[in-house]
Amino acid sequence: MRRRIVWAWCMYDWANSAYPLVISTALFPVYFSIVARDGSSNVVAFLGTSWQSASLYSLAIAVSYAVNAALVPILSGIADRSGWKKRFMALFCSLGAIGCVGLALFDRRTLWLGLASAILASVGFNGSLVFYNAFLPEIAPPRLHDRISARGFIFGYVGSSLLLIAVVAVLQFADRFGLGSSSEAAFVRIAPWAFVAVALWWRGFAEVTFRIVPERTVPVQPSLAVAIASGWQAIRRAIARARHDRVLALFLLAYLSASMGVQSVILLASVFGKQELRIAESVLVGIIVMVQFVAAVGSWLCARLSEMLGNTRALAVIAAVWTAVCVAAFAIETPLQFALLSAAVGLVLGGIQSQMRSTFSKLIAREPLHASLFSLYDIAEKIGTTAGMAAFGLVVGVTGSLRIGALVLASAFVGAIVLIALFHANARADDRYRRVTEPRRDR
Repeated sequence: MRRRIVWAWCMYDWANSAYPLVISTALFPVYFSIVARDGSSNVVAFLGTSWQSASLYSLAIAVSYAVNAALVPILSGIADRSGWKKRFMALFCSLGAIGCVGLALFDRRTLWLGLASAILASVGFNGSLVFYNAFLPEIAPPRLHDRISARGFIFGYVGSSLLLIAVVAVLQFADRFGLGSSSEAAFVRIAPWAFVAVALWWRGFAEVTFRIVPERTVPVQPSLAVAIASGWQAIRRAIARARHDRVLALFLLAYLSASMGVQSVILLASVFGKQELRIAESVLVGIIVMVQFVAAVGSWLCARLSEMLGNTRALAVIAAVWTAVCVAAFAIETPLQFALLSAAVGLVLGGIQSQMRSTFSKLIAREPLHASLFSLYDIAEKIGTTAGMAAFGLVVGVTGSLRIGALVLASAFVGAIVLIALFHANARADDRYRRVTEPRRDR
C-alpha cells in the first residue's frame, strides 16, 4: 500500500513539471513576444505604455510570486489545522490548468488575458507545490525521504520531457501537417494547442495523486472562521519555530542562497547560450531536452550520494559542483562546450532540488505543521530567486557581460557552502537533527 502511495505522490511531479518546462522555459516567452509585439520590434503596448515584451512578462511572473507570498502562508496554516492540504493542492492545480488554457486564447487585442493567464498559471504551479511537498513527511519515514524526493524529480523530468519532445516533433514536421511553411507561423499555430495539452496533462495526471495519497485526518473539522484564525496561529508558530531554532534557520538561509544560483541558471541559461554563443533556438531546445534526462539520472545519483555521505556533506559537494559550473561558464566559447556544461548542470540540477527538499522534510518530520513550515521553505526559494535575478541583472547592466553575471551566481553557491557547513556543525550537535549529517545505515 505504501509503495502505491509513494508512486501516486510522485505522479504529481510527473503532472505539474510539464508547466515549467514546456510553457515557462520552452514556449511561452517566445510565443508572448511574437503575439504581443507590433511589427518586428519586441516593444509592446500595454496600459498606454510601451514595454519590452520580456520585461512585461517578467513583471507578470513577479506579480504571481507576490500573490503566492500573500496567500500560501495563511492557507498552509489553515491546511495544517483542518486537514485540507489536498483540497488546497487541488485548488491551485486547477487554477494553474485554467491559466494554461487562457494562454492559448489571447491575442494582441486581449493582451491582458495573456498576462492574467500567465499570472494564474504561475500562482497555481507554485501554490500547489507547497502542499505537495508537505505530504512527503507523512507518506514515508525519514530514512526514505532522499530516494522518494529524488524519484519525484525523476518522474517530473521524464514526464515533462516526453510532452516537450512531442511538441518539438510536431514543430519539426509542421509543413507536413499543413500548419505553415515558415517556422514562426507554425510556432504560432502549434503553441496554443501545446498550452492546452499541458493543462490536460497537468490536471489529468494530478488526479492520480488526489485519489490515492491520503490526507491526515483531523478529529474535529473546524468552522471556516476557526480554521482561518487557527491558520494564522499555525503560520506564526512556524515562523517562531524557524526564528528560534538555529538549525532550521541556517538550513533555510542555505536554501535561499542556493536558490539565488539554481533558479537564475534555470531561467537564464538559454539566454546565455543565445546571446553569448549565438546558438540556434532549435539547438537550445535540444539541449534543454538533454538536460532533463541527465537531471533524472543526476537526481538518482545524488540521492545515493546523500545516503553514502549524509545529507549535509552531499549538499556541500553538489553546491561545489554548481560553483565550478558557474565559473566554467565564464570561459566557454563554443556550442559544444555549452552542451557539455549543460550536461554537468543536469547532473546536479535535480540533485540539489530533490536533496534540499528531502533534507528539510527530515528536519520537520516530527513537527505537526508540515504545510506551514514548507511555506517558509517556498518563501526562501522565492526570495533567493528574486535576489539572484536582481543581482545578475544589476551586474550585467553595469558590465554588459553575462559571463561576469555567471561569476556572481558562483558566489551565491559559495555562500550556500558556507551556510551548509554551519548547518552541518549545528545539526551534529543536536540529537533531533543528527540524522541529516550521517550516512544511511540500513542501505
